[in-house]
Order: sequence, then C-alpha cells, then structure tokens
Amino acid sequence: MANLREKIALSLLRKHTQSTKSEQLKSLAHVREVGVVYDVKKTPVQVINRVVHHFESEGKTVQALGFVNEKTLEGISGRKGESFFCKKDLNFWKFPKKKSVQDFVGRDFDYLINLDLNGDMTLQAVSTFSKAKTRIGKWTEPFSFAQDFMLKTTAETEEDLFQEIIKYIK
Repeated sequence: MANLREKIALSLLRKHTQSTKSEQLKSLAHVREVGVVYDVKKTPVQVINRVVHHFESEGKTVQALGFVNEKTLEGISGRKGESFFCKKDLNFWKFPKKKSVQDFVGRDFDYLINLDLNGDMTLQAVSTFSKAKTRIGKWTEPFSFAQDFMLKTTAETEEDLFQEIIKYIK
C-alpha cells in the first residue's frame, strides 16, 4: 500500500505546474533572499549554522525550514528565521499542509536550496511547490522536476552538497 501511495504522490507532484521562469540563474552577488529546506534529523545543526552564516555574511536574508520526521516538534528549537514542521503537518501523500510551510513555499526567494540527499518525498514537495525563482538541489531520478538547477553529485553529506552548490552559484 505504501508503495502505491508513493507512486500516486509522485504522479501528483509531477503534474504540479510551476510558474514560468524567464530569468537566468542569478549569481550569488545578485541574490537577496535565500530559503533552505532540510531534514532536521539528518542534517547536523552545525551544518545549518554554516549554511545560514555563509549567506548572511554575504548580506543575504535567509529563511530555513526544517522537517522533523517525528509526530511532534517536541524538544525542537531553532534560531531566528528558522521554522519547523513534522509528520502531523503532512497530508496523506506526505505533502506539507501547515500554514508556516505554506508561507515558506509562497515566498519569492531568489534561491531555494534543498539539502535533501536521498529524494525524500516531503522535502521534494517543498521544492516542487515553492515559488522561488531558482530551486537548487541534488539530482535524483524520480524528482528531476522538483529543482530548476540540479547537481549530479556523489556528495554523501549535506555539507558536501552545500559546498558543491556554492561552487556553481558564485
């Protein structure tokens, strides 16, 4: 049943129409707002702090959204500009439905950085639904539509993935 549900969810994501993007990829120097989406349990706090600090040191506004693969957000806290969602905030298809997630995906970020390494349905749904001008992440076969700029990489950690993304957007 779960496999069938994932196939249907993937089909629903594929059918989601993105807004037409007429702009070219902006270099980091021309970016003002950056969104970062990640899995809280898989991505060390130090990595998120380095990612946020990197963009803030360049004068960018950063908003981070962390997914907690648990039923509740109990014991989870973050810094200013960081919000979280959990399993109770997902619909049947594992797509986010909570208002704070909707606010995040509705923002017109210059870049949305997705630090998902494994093709997680929930994190890829955030990218798919995002109104960001450029959605950047690792290329994964079933979610080739979820990013505007994809890296085919062998990065095994979120930090390695971020370092490779930085190489391309500088």
